[in-house]
Amino acid sequence: MNGPVAAALIGTPELGAKYEAFRSAAHEALGEELTAQVRHAVAEVHGTQGTPPTGTPPSGTPATDKAPPMCLAYARRIPFEHTAITDEDAAAVIAELGEARFVAFSVVAALADAECRAQKVDLPGLSR
Repeated sequence: MNGPVAAALIGTPELGAKYEAFRSAAHEALGEELTAQVRHAVAEVHGTQGTPPTGTPPSGTPATDKAPPMCLAYARRIPFEHTAITDEDAAAVIAELGEARFVAFSVVAALADAECRAQKVDLPGLSR
């Protein structure tokens, strides 16, 4: 396990293992390429594209499973515009990805948001 949330959980290995299992399951359900693209889109919103959360490719990294632009636009709204996302917006992503992958997509985006925020405030340093 790596990243700022993992580093903050180092003192509680059981919780850290559960977090990593949950995170890994979402990543696996969404797929490696789409996961990386969603995490990168969220990192860009936070202005951390130079140092995106662990597992995110740098800008310009080619992807074999290119995310539909509307899905990445939706992911970019999650950090600061989530309350403005409508049922119709969600339905469009569900139509593109399917219900199960939409759930994984939402979890991946939300965790990426949390990890970017943890990185920006140095959560590991605060947890000591």
